[in-house]
Amino acid sequence: MKQFSTSSRVSTRRGLLAVSPLLLMVVLFLAMSFVTGSFYKVPLVIVFIIASAYALFITNHPDATRPAEPELHRGLLPIAERVSVFSRGAGEKNLMMMLWIFILAGAFAASAKQMGAIDSTVAMTLRALPVSLLVPGLFLAACFVSLSIGTSVGTVMALVPVATGVASSSGLALPLVVGAVVGGAFFGDNLSFISDTTIVATRSQGVRLSDKFRTNIRIALPAAVICFALYCVLGHGGHNVASIPDFSLLKVVPYLAVLVAAVLGVDVMLVLLLGNVLTGAIGLATGSFDVAGWFASMA
Repeated sequence: MKQFSTSSRVSTRRGLLAVSPLLLMVVLFLAMSFVTGSFYKVPLVIVFIIASAYALFITNHPDATRPAEPELHRGLLPIAERVSVFSRGAGEKNLMMMLWIFILAGAFAASAKQMGAIDSTVAMTLRALPVSLLVPGLFLAACFVSLSIGTSVGTVMALVPVATGVASSSGLALPLVVGAVVGGAFFGDNLSFISDTTIVATRSQGVRLSDKFRTNIRIALPAAVICFALYCVLGHGGHNVASIPDFSLLKVVPYLAVLVAAVLGVDVMLVLLLGNVLTGAIGLATGSFDVAGWFASMA
């Protein structure tokens, strides 16, 4: 069988051109977010299609992992070959694994919120703590929710309205209360086993989730303890919250199950499947949604 030397292979193109599709995607996303006035109004599919089309346009080398064909050096690659290279990259094992995890994590976060897990977590925390600890209580609730669902942005969107109501009815400073929620959200996201950034970092670098967790907790935990102590001091001066909604401890179970399973080292795919199944079962049992509503919440 003929062996090809390294000189007969096409070297991988480096430099700004190699990362320009990614840069284009970021620039387009930011520009469209500025125009629309919100990150969440940006059609990500359109941004992806434009960046992908640009990537296909600048591709004029065969896949570096395949023997180079001399005739391909004389001109640009045929479009079929470009699409083939693009598709092989999109089907890379770690990339597809990250995609599946993103889908399951998003479904779990959305369905748990629809089921009432976030509201129950916050209400349980507020009922368990005196008014002097409302701010650190919201901080702990944000840490727990973000650690469970793996998204700081989702946690902030869910808890800031609650924090605003708490600040209004208790007389606490609104910036302090919202800051506690944002800080807790980023703490949990930093340590979560199902955070998108954690998954990308560990999968792309070949690092175990447990190793990344142990490294990060040495940095994040001391900062969280200091913040908690400061919130205990700064959170004085409020009065009782006018109304705290009822909560169901059962609705917090999916979060607890995901955390415990992840800490025990269960595969992240199984952890997310467990979380989704528990969320669906508890939501159906408590009447939070029907089967159609459960599927719709995960979409």
